[in-house]
Amino acid sequence: MIILRVKLIAWTGGYLEDLRRLIVLAVKTSAGKLGLKEAEYYLKEYKEENVGKHVMESFKYPSVLEHVVFTFLIEGISRVASHQLVRHRIASYTQESQRYSAVERDYVVPASVIKAGFEEEFRKLMEEAYRLYDEMISAGVPYEDARYVVPQAVTTRLLMTVNLRELIHIACLRLSPHAQWELRELVRLMIEEAKKVVPELPYLLQNMCEEP
Repeated sequence: MIILRVKLIAWTGGYLEDLRRLIVLAVKTSAGKLGLKEAEYYLKEYKEENVGKHVMESFKYPSVLEHVVFTFLIEGISRVASHQLVRHRIASYTQESQRYSAVERDYVVPASVIKAGFEEEFRKLMEEAYRLYDEMISAGVPYEDARYVVPQAVTTRLLMTVNLRELIHIACLRLSPHAQWELRELVRLMIEEAKKVVPELPYLLQNMCEEP
């Protein structure tokens, strides 16, 4: 069984006790407050109760959110899903190569395929593709050419680095009921991970996503 996994493995400002203080610093910089207090004051000493308040109000001037950057390790998504994800260009990606390494032996079977009664045929087709792929590799065909026979259902891994403003933009699009189901689940997990360091994220989504 394929399990989609998302893990937040790094974020800008990880040396800070509270990542959100980067947003506060950006707000105070914009407001010209650094002439009164040093940056370290807002990063370490500024009142805790005011930090969350500034973050929740940041949807009014979202450029300050771009200073917070996350890196996610994403595993268990199909190539169908990854092809959609990388269309979000204000992000950086490093994806598992099919050119220099063997393809995954796992793949995603959509629930609709199973419901329609095609699961057995689907799996037979996947296994036949893997058989031909292995046969070509054994015959000396390079990975980069043998991969042409591999269906898009095969799973992949990737690292994705994205700033908070763009993550919210992606979520606004991909959490919509109109988005493809696998992307919806992927982005939901990304938001769950990011909430661990920016708990105000659901509030920002509520205020920054336009109603359909």
